[in-house]
Amino acid sequence: MQRPDIKESSLICLSTVFIPLGQTSAQIVLQSTRFMSALPGDEVTLDCSMAAGVRMSSYIMYWYKQDHYGEPIQFIIKENDRPTQKYEAILNTNDNRFSLKVSKVTAQDSVTYYCAAGHSEARTVQAIFGEGTKLTVLGKNYFSEPKVKILQPSGIETRCKKTITLVCVAENFYPDHVSITWTLGDKEIKENVATDPYATEDKKNFFRQTSRLKVSKKEFKPQNKYICTVSMYNGTQPIFEIAKEINGIEGISLDVN
Repeated sequence: MQRPDIKESSLICLSTVFIPLGQTSAQIVLQSTRFMSALPGDEVTLDCSMAAGVRMSSYIMYWYKQDHYGEPIQFIIKENDRPTQKYEAILNTNDNRFSLKVSKVTAQDSVTYYCAAGHSEARTVQAIFGEGTKLTVLGKNYFSEPKVKILQPSGIETRCKKTITLVCVAENFYPDHVSITWTLGDKEIKENVATDPYATEDKKNFFRQTSRLKVSKKEFKPQNKYICTVSMYNGTQPIFEIAKEINGIEGISLDVN
């Protein structure tokens, strides 16, 4: 498999980033903080590290940014580069840590920052990316917790299909620092789950995001309780966790015409 190149001076798409077979970027380059928030004028420091047994000194470290989901990412700075008025890269190989300091943040700094590791200082490099840290420079001086609901399955599904789709809706929240999980009892469900890749923003700058869970009609029983939990983060810890639940329905027809 040909390994795509990444050019520092250009915009690139994350889909072109090379990840070795059998490994994911998250297994090598670690960004433990998925969401961060700050007020205008603050100084923010983002950190990344390497997985156990991986030495940062074996790589050249970079920081990139992405304005919105699905857009190309843009090179910011790499290790040992001279600081700019906005950015400073701080490398500590003894602690296996690479940091990005962002000064006097404004709304334009509300982007997702990616730490990356490459094997060359050449203008064109191959790199492995972390999962990213989304920074929001707050336009409001507060967090608005999500309003959460689970939509009842449609009558067509309960009568005519082999599976039922449960839709969990989180809306009217700010900022868009949420994750959505499904559980059956106390066990997390990861299969047959489709969550919007990003939240959509309305005219009042509040956000909305949905997650869909497909359930076999045979499993949608009254004794089975399906729970949707929406967690809102500031840093690594959730500040809100809102859970809604729905039980299966008695007497659903299992006949499919």
